[in-house]
Amino acid sequence: MIEYYVLNEETQISRIEVDLSLVDDAPDMERPWLLWLFVKVSDPLESGFVSFRDDLIQTLNTHIDALYAGTIAKDGWCELYFYASSSKKFENLTSDAMGRHGNYPYERGSFKDTKWEMYQERLYPEPFTLITIQNRHTIEALLEAGDDLNKEREVEHYFFFQTPTALERFSASMENNGFALKEKMSDDESDYTYGVTLAKTESITYEQVEETTSMLYESVLQEHGHYEGWSTVLA
Repeated sequence: MIEYYVLNEETQISRIEVDLSLVDDAPDMERPWLLWLFVKVSDPLESGFVSFRDDLIQTLNTHIDALYAGTIAKDGWCELYFYASSSKKFENLTSDAMGRHGNYPYERGSFKDTKWEMYQERLYPEPFTLITIQNRHTIEALLEAGDDLNKEREVEHYFFFQTPTALERFSASMENNGFALKEKMSDDESDYTYGVTLAKTESITYEQVEETTSMLYESVLQEHGHYEGWSTVLA
């Protein structure tokens, strides 16, 4: 599943695309080689570059069974990363793909990354960033259904903890912030057994959702719990 997110650092903004599904098998011991191609292109969404990237992904997968890990776009360059069992044929295959789409200024190379550190430390998003990706999908789905994000409605948020004491402390502190207890649940198959649903009535604009989810995420970390996201209904 390919997703993207934007990383705001002090000196630059990066747009990062990543295949989230690879995390389940990372590191893949059968694919220890990291193959990288840096292409000079100002817009990672430019149609010509997207066509080239898709062709390259298919070409490398077909000929050397390489997996596309993701792209980091910053400073006018797009850094494409793949994992494969070998680096052989990589240069020839990338040259062939570029020849089919017009030659870009580029750099390329390969090295062994047996622990998949590039994927796990640079491409895969931080836990809160995963929540922001979920936020974007939920809001986009509501907009497609014709929702008015400015209209207030009840929004439910879901949390899980390792102990009932942590759950109670968190719920009490959130009630002081205007959240109401909806229900408690349990997940006996997880280390985070004790769950709770809290609700609050508010709008779901991008700004409000970011503010609320950020506060909840920071608060649940203090009790060593997990924030599982939110849901709501059409206004």
